Amino acid sequence: MVSNEHAKEDSSNQPSYRSLLALPNYRLLLLSQIVSAIGDGVYAIALIWLMKTLTGSALLMSILLAAETVPLLLFGLFAGVIVDRGSKKKIMMLCDIARGSIVALLVLLWVNGWLLPYMLIIAAVLLSSFSAFFGPSRVVAIRTLVPEDHMVQAQSLAQLVQTVVGLSAPAIGAWLLYFGTSYAFIFNAATFFASFLFIWLIRNERLTETRVTTLNRRSFVVDFKEGIVAVTSHALLRSLIQYIVLINFMLAPTTLLFPLIVDDSSELALLQIAFFVGITAGVFLIGLVKKWRRIAALATGIGLMLVGLGLLTWVHGLYAGLLCVFVAGLGSPLANVTLQTLFVLKVPKEVLGRASSLMKVLLESSRPLAMLLTGALLAWIPVRLFFGIMGLFGVLLVVTMVLNRSIRKEQDEPKPGRIIGDNSAVKEVQ
Repeated sequence: MVSNEHAKEDSSNQPSYRSLLALPNYRLLLLSQIVSAIGDGVYAIALIWLMKTLTGSALLMSILLAAETVPLLLFGLFAGVIVDRGSKKKIMMLCDIARGSIVALLVLLWVNGWLLPYMLIIAAVLLSSFSAFFGPSRVVAIRTLVPEDHMVQAQSLAQLVQTVVGLSAPAIGAWLLYFGTSYAFIFNAATFFASFLFIWLIRNERLTETRVTTLNRRSFVVDFKEGIVAVTSHALLRSLIQYIVLINFMLAPTTLLFPLIVDDSSELALLQIAFFVGITAGVFLIGLVKKWRRIAALATGIGLMLVGLGLLTWVHGLYAGLLCVFVAGLGSPLANVTLQTLFVLKVPKEVLGRASSLMKVLLESSRPLAMLLTGALLAWIPVRLFFGIMGLFGVLLVVTMVLNRSIRKEQDEPKPGRIIGDNSAVKEVQ
């Protein structure tokens, strides 16, 4: 009887989505992420549609898309210095207010017939610039608000939000555009202001802490170098960055390859849905493998991806292809969430803003490089064979991970008593 009571007590203290969502501050941050992600998805489709409506120019549409990427690459690394020094809560709130105001101004210009193509490009640059500061601030906020033993659940929920939004936001955007372009932008502005409200309601002193030292050119350079050295000098962190970038590099070409193996847009939509459904199922699968060694979860995740994508070399039927894509999606969260959780926990919190900015820059740089390389190679390599090459690339990743000493040493569970989070969060879990 006593053993049963102890078993119940132990199970009740185990990290779970329920105990994570019991943290009020984290709930508010998650709500902020959800509404922001939906707004971003609607904005992405509305912005390019508006440029098409104004000009019909493919060149200007491509310039607009490029304009969204450039600020993330230019300001990404430097934004991390500001984030690590400043109040994360204030930075996120200012970014939301600024982005909401910019989108609201676009609505005003459009309704009055004053909107010109170059204004859209400027707006895209400004919005992306503020996003470069918002992203690392949110990463540090998660690290601050979430206890270490709940970090896997937090990263899994973030993956789930991204997946669900990836499915729903384009549909919401298209529905709003049906009623009028201005409705899509009004909705987007409203999501930024809603995100601001949720963040404002967060009560945590550590999110408002700032470094009192003066920021000048010299101190900026010192902080910048300090963040880079803190990450690159640590064997495990170096490995984590490399593998996260390589996994995303491996998956990036699917955006280009999927349309080339289907006969019509409906089949393409089914492939995309199968991939997203696989990711969603993978998020829930993480809960079943949370006691595995991390290297086992990583190898399983990458193995599922390489099997699913590699089989498309020989599988030509639609339904069999959907199953392959589902399997590939199933492995994605196992690999990505495990790596990202390790990254967030192992980076010293005082340089986490700079580290996450570095990660964002590398990811944003790797995707277009992967797309360009794929486009060039497809001139000589059949599309189906390319999936086999991706599978082989995945095999090499698994082998290098298994041989990587720093990752192999990692244990499944955090060390007892090692909690990273604010005191209120710890009390709420207890």
